[in-house]
Amino acid sequence: MASPTTRVTFRLVVAILVVTLVLFYVGRPLYWKISATVQEIRENKRTVKQGISQFVYEAQKSVGWFHDESDSGARENRRARSLF
Repeated sequence: MASPTTRVTFRLVVAILVVTLVLFYVGRPLYWKISATVQEIRENKRTVKQGISQFVYEAQKSVGWFHDESDSGARENRRARSLF
């Protein structure tokens, strides 16, 4: 049997490896997306406010939270009427 200290050390090493792998696979694409957006903002000579707006827009599109401003909202109106 392994000593309690060895077990704790092993669990700690495994936890650090798991966290490192998760950060690598989640953080790397996020880093590349952010750096590409920053590079595009620099190339287009946009203001900081326009750049932040574009960054937020791109992030919303990538996670599916994008709301099309041209949408009339008819779907929400139908849902609201059915509740009352």
